[in-house]
Amino acid sequence: ETADDVAQPTLPLPSSLIIPPSPPYQSPRTSSSQAAEGTSILIQRVLDKYSALVHRVEGLESANTAQQLEIL
Repeated sequence: ETADDVAQPTLPLPSSLIIPPSPPYQSPRTSSSQAAEGTSILIQRVLDKYSALVHRVEGLESANTAQQLEIL
């Protein structure tokens, strides 16, 4: 019998080679004051856009009224 015929016992991997699963990703938490500040900034942006659109519509309505008067 040769040395190749002898089955080699398998050794378990040392625990230092086993990589534990990583925990799921958690986004950094913001404080409630930061969240409130971010929300108020978004609300202000929406109000600014709304105001700009209202002014644009008013301008278009005025231009439309002036155009109708010219037609008459």
